[in-house]
Amino acid sequence: MLTPEALAIFAVIFFSSFLQTITGFGYALSAAPLLALILGPKDAIMFVLFTGILTKLTLLCRVWHQSSFSAISLLFAASLVGALPGAYVLKIVSNDTLKLAIGLALLIITFAMARDFRVTIRKPRLAKAVVGVVSGFLATTTSLSGPPVVMYYLNEQTDKEKVRANLTRYFILSNAASLVLSYFFGTLNLELLAANTLICLPAIVMGVMLGEKLFAKFNADTFKKLALAVITGSAIVSILSGLRH
Repeated sequence: MLTPEALAIFAVIFFSSFLQTITGFGYALSAAPLLALILGPKDAIMFVLFTGILTKLTLLCRVWHQSSFSAISLLFAASLVGALPGAYVLKIVSNDTLKLAIGLALLIITFAMARDFRVTIRKPRLAKAVVGVVSGFLATTTSLSGPPVVMYYLNEQTDKEKVRANLTRYFILSNAASLVLSYFFGTLNLELLAANTLICLPAIVMGVMLGEKLFAKFNADTFKKLALAVITGSAIVSILSGLRH
């Protein structure tokens, strides 16, 4: 029998999978703050990392010929450097502090994207390395590894198909590495993952299928507006939840 909690998890995973398919990066942004209200922030982060891998694996076959793993190899290697201290921070930080940190990070991201913030990158390899370190740290502390990488590609004005292909590959590797580190730091709840996997699988499949049907209809402007709306809503939910106690 499905409980209200299970139905809520199903709804969040379905919507987040749909958003991920449309934008290439919306999964954790929408799922993390909402699941934090249901599971608690630390368990939600681990659950988002795990289910995020499943979502992106369903997309990988569709974007396989649009990019390659070599395109994100430097980003991923740098993310490992940031993920290690991030896993330790997650172990010692309080739940309410974590919710506030997630919300504030999202608001900063929203402001930068809304202002169409761009910089001239003179040393692309160094820029990728810095972005990767920040992304890795955010992955293991908040599960929000996407925004730094997304903003890097938007700054480079990469087309949406290639953005989605690169992010799919990057998140599969980054999420897997973050889960391994979290396991060694004792913050990975394997029982929670096992108990909710059967709930999330059909939600992921349905969300991805719907997103694929609508992906071609979204132009660049709509793509950006949708991303900003999701990030803003997630930030507000996370901050209010952290301040409530």
